[in-house]
Amino acid sequence: MPLFKLSNSRLPAAIAVCVCLISSSSPLFGEEPAKNPVPKASTFSCPDSRLGPAIPPAPDRSRAPIIIYAKALDASKTREGSATGDVEIFRLDQHMATEQILFDPVNETVTLPGRVDYEDQQVWLSGDEGHYSFSEESGKFSLIDYGLTGSSANGSAEYISLIGGNTSRLHKLDYTSCPGPNPDWQLYARDLELKHEEGWGVARGAKLIFKGVPILYAPYFTFPIDDRRKSGFLYPGFGQTNDSGLEISVPWYWNIAPNQDATLEPRYFSKRGYMLSGQYRLLTRRTNALLDFDYMPDDRIRDESRYRYFLEHNAYPLRRWNSQIILNRVSDDRYYQDFGTNLAETSLQFLRSSGTLHGVGRYWDFELMVDDFQVIDETITPDNQPYRRLPRLIYRLDRPLGRTGLFLGLDSELVNFERDLGVTGTRLDLYPNIYWNRYSSLGFIKPSLGVRYTTYDLDYHGAPGAESPDRSTLIASLDTGLIFDRTTADGGLQTLEPRLFYLYVPYEDQQDLPNFDTAEFTFGYSQLFNTNRFAGSDRQADANQLSLAVTTNKFDGQTGQALWSLSLGQIFYFDEQRVQLGEIPPQDPNLSPFLGQFSWHLWSNFSVITGAQYNWDRNEIDVGSIGFNYRGSRGERIRFDYRYRRDRVDQFDFRIFWPINERWRVLSRVNYSFADNDMLEFQGGLEYESCCWALRTVFRRYLKDRDGDYRDGIYFELNLKGLASVGTQNQQLFGD
Repeated sequence: MPLFKLSNSRLPAAIAVCVCLISSSSPLFGEEPAKNPVPKASTFSCPDSRLGPAIPPAPDRSRAPIIIYAKALDASKTREGSATGDVEIFRLDQHMATEQILFDPVNETVTLPGRVDYEDQQVWLSGDEGHYSFSEESGKFSLIDYGLTGSSANGSAEYISLIGGNTSRLHKLDYTSCPGPNPDWQLYARDLELKHEEGWGVARGAKLIFKGVPILYAPYFTFPIDDRRKSGFLYPGFGQTNDSGLEISVPWYWNIAPNQDATLEPRYFSKRGYMLSGQYRLLTRRTNALLDFDYMPDDRIRDESRYRYFLEHNAYPLRRWNSQIILNRVSDDRYYQDFGTNLAETSLQFLRSSGTLHGVGRYWDFELMVDDFQVIDETITPDNQPYRRLPRLIYRLDRPLGRTGLFLGLDSELVNFERDLGVTGTRLDLYPNIYWNRYSSLGFIKPSLGVRYTTYDLDYHGAPGAESPDRSTLIASLDTGLIFDRTTADGGLQTLEPRLFYLYVPYEDQQDLPNFDTAEFTFGYSQLFNTNRFAGSDRQADANQLSLAVTTNKFDGQTGQALWSLSLGQIFYFDEQRVQLGEIPPQDPNLSPFLGQFSWHLWSNFSVITGAQYNWDRNEIDVGSIGFNYRGSRGERIRFDYRYRRDRVDQFDFRIFWPINERWRVLSRVNYSFADNDMLEFQGGLEYESCCWALRTVFRRYLKDRDGDYRDGIYFELNLKGLASVGTQNQQLFGD
């Protein structure tokens, strides 16, 4: 988007539509329509708080007849004719009113010697006089006032010249979206040329006035007048942070080709120096690519160059096959701590780069992948850094065996693990299984039997250890459930869904196996029905256990919307859990924590979700969460989330966006950790919005590193509706 794009091509539309009535070759007279003229927009309107009105497309008027009403008509095929006295002209949604119109059928010209008013479903226009030649498709109209129908967008020009049917030139014009005689902002230009076929315009001597103060001047610039892309400068951005100082950016958009574009953004940090940021995009029939980068040749604070780049390339070479390449790197460990824009970026521990080839068939899918990691968290020691997988092959099969209801499944993986420190090697993991799956309206049953075999080829780099350890375990399970439903007294529907899952895996000693990528799952509701409590293939948990769960749902009888849902579940252990990671001794619980989840849509605009894990042995809550979300009819939004995990997490996140009245709004976010007794993120802001402009000012403070240092920033955005936004957009409070 270039520097002065007028939203929805409003200014060109206003000028172009004013002549579309008289430039038609339709017959002068037709069947008389109902005389129901569009009323003149005598007052400006402020219909809603959108950035600009949605302009409906113009109807096809090429075949519509032109109807003229007048008190007197003098017409001839060979001499100049006229229509006088309350002249009104109609064609579809168009309406023109004047006192006199002169037309020359020989030279194909039309003259409007007096004031003329015009309006359709897109624009209205008023002028003092005009002249137009059909043969040359050219003309001139003087002292033009124009605006958008149903909107406050309006402007004026000393005169407009129409040249050759595809060019418009305006002299001494202004434009604003503010209602009333004293607009808060106004755009002035000495000359404006609009090339409708090329889709762009040229302005000379442009000046933007806000609250009586000039804030921008451009002696010459070009801009698009339709949705065709054009190279040019975008609007500048501004911000202020405590560690980088004042930030100013002036992006430039480059329309390279119909399927390629780029944005280059020179940025200046008052404490650090200059940075160049950019983005390149490519789209073809079978590929798409994105390159995003930052480069600072000399950071004055750190006295070194800084950079970041992210490349993503997706390709679809064959049917059912696709590939992806991702390269993600930064110059140093503290890059995101210095230039990250939110808590999620400043808390990154590593960056992953990968290449993937994926194919899928009717009963199978295949994946070939390589990946590498750049560790940017200095607290991660070399012996705890993630392994590179060079490569990783995955093949999965899920094939029915005739019409017996039996299915043959296979999960297989071959990985080569590389790292600069510690044991490395190759791992092959195979899990063939056979299961029977039967579903009906009453419930389902799914017994399964399989064997998991894992073998290694290891290199200890001189240290002692078994070079080819392996493991083989039987996995048997039974998953079954019933579905009951009833109609409630209020006409709704309630379901009751009990479920049973039995799992048996005999113990296999795995202490001599390495740990390349395995960790224990965080216990939750999904773990009730999982065949392994470990993520990764280096450990297969032994099990002799039974999971019991029940879910009940209530639905509205008319809309089908879920009103509330409750799920409860627990695992009963019949043997101790002997397979563990590291030096953890075998565990011998009788019961897992008791799990409960509850969601409640109290009203259409208010919902509550809560969950908990209760430990019977300690009589304590291990995990708990509660959250609610409110969406008001006037745009009010409130969201609150509290999370608790014993000895690890104890924090809440509160967000609010609240209109005080029609023009003022407040917004805030507080993310606080009770476990650390520290504020993770705070955000507070104020918005003002009128019919034609809006201003948002936001203060943000968030944790940027493990040392407890914060980044404080002030951001503002000025939006001139129907013209542009200047400043830095703030992070969204709500993802939807």
